[in-house]
Amino acid sequence: MSSRKKGNVEGDRLSRLPDDLIHKIMSFVSIKQAVETSVLSPRWRYIWTSMPYLSFSSNDFRTLPKFSNFVKHVLSSRNNQVDVFSVDLTFRGKVSQAFVKRILDYAFSHNVQQLNFTCIHDKNIELPLSLFSSRSLKHLSLTGYSSYSYEHCIMTPPTWELPALATLNLHCVTLHDKGASLFSHCANLKNLTLKSCTMMGLDTSNFKICHPGLSSLTLEDGYDGIDVVTPQLKNLIIKGWQGIHLISAPNLSSLHYIEDSCSLKISADLLYLEKVDVCISYVYDKAAAHEVVSLLQQLYSCLSSYVELISHQPSPFTDLKSLKIYPTYVPLVGQTQPKLTLSPEVEKYLLGSSPGATFTTVSHEEIRAVKNVTSARNLMLELRVLLDQWKENNETDKVCMKQDKALMKGHTTTVPKQGEVENCSAQRDMEMKCHFGERITHIESYWKDLNSQVGKGYNNTCRTISLLRKIEGVLKEVPRSHRAKLQARFSSLRVEAEIIMDDTMDQMKMQFDKKPSKFHKLATSSQHST
Repeated sequence: MSSRKKGNVEGDRLSRLPDDLIHKIMSFVSIKQAVETSVLSPRWRYIWTSMPYLSFSSNDFRTLPKFSNFVKHVLSSRNNQVDVFSVDLTFRGKVSQAFVKRILDYAFSHNVQQLNFTCIHDKNIELPLSLFSSRSLKHLSLTGYSSYSYEHCIMTPPTWELPALATLNLHCVTLHDKGASLFSHCANLKNLTLKSCTMMGLDTSNFKICHPGLSSLTLEDGYDGIDVVTPQLKNLIIKGWQGIHLISAPNLSSLHYIEDSCSLKISADLLYLEKVDVCISYVYDKAAAHEVVSLLQQLYSCLSSYVELISHQPSPFTDLKSLKIYPTYVPLVGQTQPKLTLSPEVEKYLLGSSPGATFTTVSHEEIRAVKNVTSARNLMLELRVLLDQWKENNETDKVCMKQDKALMKGHTTTVPKQGEVENCSAQRDMEMKCHFGERITHIESYWKDLNSQVGKGYNNTCRTISLLRKIEGVLKEVPRSHRAKLQARFSSLRVEAEIIMDDTMDQMKMQFDKKPSKFHKLATSSQHST
């Protein structure tokens, strides 16, 4: 089959796909990439204009003005008869509230159900009030932090009007506390996640989460005190939230609690609790131990070093199926690894009423293996991002080099013949002096750009070599079952890193090799101007 016929067959196959399937395929890429797919098939040319999924990211553009113009073009070209199911908006840097409001107003006027909003900026941004007033929105995710630190840059209003909202995820967001009214107008809210959020207007009181229908709540990496009054809550996760927590959730069935010390207070009996995962890293004194035991009596879970407090307590577990114990401290490689043991008193307290329960202790080696695999993956992801950005910068530098070369060629001075020198006028002398000034400015700019390129190249090289060495060290500690796959991925990254570093050094060498000719031209220009 000829390539032309094969191309026609593939094009026909693409054209025959139903719109819903094409829209689903495009939902996995940004709207910019979706627009670019219009070349794949004649029928795909305008199909992006009826997409119900809109994903905008400033990372796809070199400047925010270009990003803003593209967004305006998409919204003005889109089929207004088609509703919007989801909007994913990500931007880095300062954008106007009017720009954000335009996107949100368009989404809400087209009955958007899902909105993901991510802002990376150095200053606080107050989102338009329209974001917190919608009758169609069911899922909302807000993420905002500084590009240099994890300071919060998104500030929300004190009231919300989102009657259809079912899922709310907030990451690095500042909330205003107005008693129990913050979520009171989100009648259908079922799932709430607060991660690294701060509360304003608390004074000495706790932040209140009061909702009659909330079924799942996650609190992670916070400091403010929290009062939770949720009669229908089923699942509660608290990880690293250091404030005092007063919980009233009589129907709770699953609790995941990880904290340095015990700050959890439960005001109701947990009669429906089925699954508990508790990790309290430090018990400083006997008073703190009493707090732990008080919690254990309600949670039916205990892991306390103060054995005397529980040695005479009957085991409350009458139907325990399994118990797994994790070490709270994993020593470094080479250090003595203490064996994880459980005292007879604690074991009796946990298993005394459930003789058929399985009991498992997780070893330090197992924990370290998981950490090493995760560390290797995260380091390789960091290296992947660095290399992609470095390649993009190198391409930009190459374009600048070509422009610099063209500018140098345009400024090259032709040496006049002896007879022509005698006929030069005062105007010619002035032009030569101006040309000399332009050459000086250009050489200064050239030096500045070159120094910047050298600095970036050096920093990127140091970061890359550091990451390569870290990954190589971690991979030696990774279990064999995971090492082969990770090693193959690392080898590919290492080859790519070497190519990019060599390419950068070649560019630097080319730039330095050009300098004698550049200064020779400058000297020639200055001689002719005098």
